[in-house]
Amino acid sequence: MCQRQFHATPAHVFQNYQAQIRLMVKMRFLVGIARRIAETNGVTNFPQVRETLGVLAAQSTMVDALVHAMEVKGRMLGAYFVPDAHTLYSAQVLTQQLYAGVILALRDLAGGGLIMLPSSVQDFADPELCSLIEKTQQSPVTSSKGRVKFFKLAWDAIGSEFASRHTQYEMFYAGATFVTKGHSFRTFDWDRCTQLVDHMLDSYSLDDEVDRAAPVAA
Repeated sequence: MCQRQFHATPAHVFQNYQAQIRLMVKMRFLVGIARRIAETNGVTNFPQVRETLGVLAAQSTMVDALVHAMEVKGRMLGAYFVPDAHTLYSAQVLTQQLYAGVILALRDLAGGGLIMLPSSVQDFADPELCSLIEKTQQSPVTSSKGRVKFFKLAWDAIGSEFASRHTQYEMFYAGATFVTKGHSFRTFDWDRCTQLVDHMLDSYSLDDEVDRAAPVAA
């Protein structure tokens, strides 16, 4: 009965649909941090940095596209609109594997910039420390205070205890990976695919080919 209240009704789809919307917005935020890391460090035009940013942009757009696809492919159930279940479960399978890689890419972009930061905002109140901060926290696009402020935000998003919890959450909030993959298996339209294979196989006969290959009697 507990299982049926989720899977015999649209409850499970609704619950996880809103989670994918949340992740879609979260991905945009993380990609925004990635872009700002590159700008703050003055490395946006490095080919390898653009490659990383390009991959992150594609991954963010994929999550966005999956959310829109589950809406486009949805259906009415009585008076209620239900997003497409299989597209939803596809998104879960892919994003569970995706999120940790996104965080790692951001950490690679930031490098030691996430570590070499003042320990506290109070350091700016000390004239000697403030002078050192201004010398070491330089950026082509912002002040030393702006750089520290941004990298503290980046650390909160990708490196802190809070961020680590988020990474674990995104990997397992929908259940273990074998669970989400099972949902994907259960809701996929397998007949649509296997019918293409069967149609191809039915379009020719081995007997006909054997007859054509047989030697003609003298």
